[in-house]
Amino acid sequence: MSEVRMALNDTDLRRIGDYVKVNMYGWLLEVAPNVAAVPQILERLERIEQELVAQRHELKAQRELMEARFDAVDKRFDAVDKRFDAVDKRFEDVNKRFEDVNKRFEDVNKRFEDVNKRFEDMNERFGDINKRFTGMQWMVGGGFTLLAAAMTVFKFLV
Repeated sequence: MSEVRMALNDTDLRRIGDYVKVNMYGWLLEVAPNVAAVPQILERLERIEQELVAQRHELKAQRELMEARFDAVDKRFDAVDKRFDAVDKRFEDVNKRFEDVNKRFEDVNKRFEDVNKRFEDMNERFGDINKRFTGMQWMVGGGFTLLAAAMTVFKFLV
């Protein structure tokens, strides 16, 4: 076969390009009927991409809000921990005060024991004095009896 070569100038090429542009969509529909849905699919894909970007921004904002909330909760927990530490310190102070009061009561108990010992010593002394008085009472009674007997005997003899 022989090759036929044609020389095309710029105007011919433009006319061919315009013809192809005008008829290409129809030709594509004849060959592949689903090609008509491609622009709609592309639009939908673009909207989905935009929605995904918007969701990513929302998730990022929500994550930042959650982090801020967690930081606030952490600060509250730190404040509660400080309060518990203060309460623990107060309880330690109260325990120390109770220990001081217990020491004072022990001192008072010791003083009462000393007073009780003094009273026991006084009771012992009073017991000793009572024995002496009883002894003196017998001696005085015996002396008066002897004196009365001596006076009676003396009266008969004289």
